[in-house]
Amino acid sequence: MSNRSLLFLLLFAVVIFLVVKFDVTTQVKIGVTNLIYGDEMRSMKGLRVVVEPLLPELEKDGLQQQEILKELVTKVQSSGISILSEEEWRRTRGKPALTASIQAAKLEKQNYQYTVAIELTKNETMRDRPGTEKIITIWSSSGMGEGPVYDIRMKINEITNIFLKARAGG
Repeated sequence: MSNRSLLFLLLFAVVIFLVVKFDVTTQVKIGVTNLIYGDEMRSMKGLRVVVEPLLPELEKDGLQQQEILKELVTKVQSSGISILSEEEWRRTRGKPALTASIQAAKLEKQNYQYTVAIELTKNETMRDRPGTEKIITIWSSSGMGEGPVYDIRMKINEITNIFLKARAGG
């Protein structure tokens, strides 16, 4: 291998290391989201938080749907976003909602292979069919992993923080 090839390979390895170390892909994703939907995300002063039903085994192993909902509501409220009751949400234009979904398959003992997804949606009236609404995804992120309930909790927290950072503009 020539010196030029070795230099290129070394430079490539350094770039990959820096991308992984500083989570550059997430930063780029947040930047693009802010360019496209930043104003719309920040204009949503209130939203409904929903956690989809969990696998019964997850609940048995300690990951409770209501507990996740409470944690999400607390984090979202502490960032200055109002949480809408079901009645308020139904009256709010666009019906904005932050939905968390945890899909998991139990492996051995208390370990799971899991996917955590969080998305911000709103309803939009269809132009070609007045009176008919469709759900539009404004922002979404997900992550996968393998491990105990604690790891799933940490992934939910990580993705929630990414959402709050994207909504804040940075």
